[in-house]
Formats: sequence, structure tokens, C-alpha cells
Amino acid sequence: MDTNTPNGNSKWTVYNFPFPKEDLNATVQAKAVEIANELYLAGEPVGDALIKKAVSKAEEWFLEMEG
Repeated sequence: MDTNTPNGNSKWTVYNFPFPKEDLNATVQAKAVEIANELYLAGEPVGDALIKKAVSKAEEWFLEMEG
């Protein structure tokens, strides 16, 4: 999986984030990008693990939000 590492001050967006699933809800996509950027800025190494963690946390957030 290509992680499209953010360079310098740039951040991932929903347009350049390497989503592992094509069928993610747009709200989950936006939250995954937000979480991934936070993890990256906190020093988490960029790679598949960061991407999967961000998407997983976004899916959990969405399910909790739905009730």
C-alpha cells in the first residue's frame, strides 16, 4: 500500500490519503484523515500500521456516533 507520506507541512486530505477500502463512508474518510494527520504529527511512523489504525479508529468513532 502506498502511504503517500505527507511532506513538510503538508497533510493528507481525502484526495491523497491511501484508503485501504474503497467503500468507506465520506464521514469516516474525513475522520480517518483527521486521525492519521494527528498520529503523524504526534510522531507515529508513517506506514500501513498508521493508515489501518486511523481507519479503524474512524470506523469506531462513526459507530459510537451512530449509537
